[in-house]
Amino acid sequence: MPAQIASDSFTFQGTTLETAPEALGPLRRSDDALGDFTELRQRMQQDGYLFLPGLLHRNEILSARSEIARRLADVGLLHESYPIADCIAAPATQVNFMAEVARDNPPLDAVLYAGPMMEFYQSFLGGPVRHFDYTWFRAKAPGNNATQPHYDVVYMGRGTRRLYTSWTPFSDMDFDMGGLMILENSHKQQHIIANYGQTDVDRYCENDDASQQLLRSARDEERNLTGEERGKVKWQSPTFGAYSPDAISTRRELGGRWLTAEYRMGDLLLFGMYTMHASADNHTNQIRLSSDSRYQLASESVDERWIGQDPPAHGIRAHRGMIC
Repeated sequence: MPAQIASDSFTFQGTTLETAPEALGPLRRSDDALGDFTELRQRMQQDGYLFLPGLLHRNEILSARSEIARRLADVGLLHESYPIADCIAAPATQVNFMAEVARDNPPLDAVLYAGPMMEFYQSFLGGPVRHFDYTWFRAKAPGNNATQPHYDVVYMGRGTRRLYTSWTPFSDMDFDMGGLMILENSHKQQHIIANYGQTDVDRYCENDDASQQLLRSARDEERNLTGEERGKVKWQSPTFGAYSPDAISTRRELGGRWLTAEYRMGDLLLFGMYTMHASADNHTNQIRLSSDSRYQLASESVDERWIGQDPPAHGIRAHRGMIC
């Protein structure tokens, strides 16, 4: 299992995560197989993920982190008594997701969409590669705001399913800061793949009159739904994509261990669309920084929600009806 973890600082939304050997383990490192892409493909098939410590250039990560920290400071999220580079959260800061940090950010793009990242995918996928234009950026404030267990496919499954997520840390993350967790063998759970794995968070029940009326009104006004309005629509995925609100019960239900590590800037963790993952809480005083970016063969179909200068994302343009 990972190095000794203090139980009071390894939690999921405030509840202590199990640390017994049957519940928690280390990610399998694959830096020993760098350059052997046949072996790496086999490990991806076997494990559902690849953990590649040190693959990316740390100096480029630090450059991107500096620009990210400046942007966080500009909107008042960092404590004024500490150096901006430390990313210490201002008092009472509540932040979780900040896609705007990734927009028009050349140092970040240099990490995610050039250099070792793209070179790796070109060889791993065996052909010309494209990435999504939309970058998911997480800025996790201190507190009990861990990410719920989910498959990525429910958010981006309208194109090829041979799509991969790169989770890239822009902080050095010890266990106190938390970080991403992979549920062991979750990519082999065929009954979950055949049910939950076929949902789409932007498909709504077109035979529900109240949903139709609300969505029609939003389209007429050319605006996206508010959070309250979205909650009134009958969706195919009513939990907005999460498999469960609880990482502890998910592991007990599906079996396997939560796998994690203490991450360093320069590390890369990538996984497929049917790999269940979540995160732990952040028990430090820093904002925890990481990005999710997506890659596929350029020759395969792409999910239109995440492409272009102004991607639809989960807005009104992305919604599709279905008979429920």
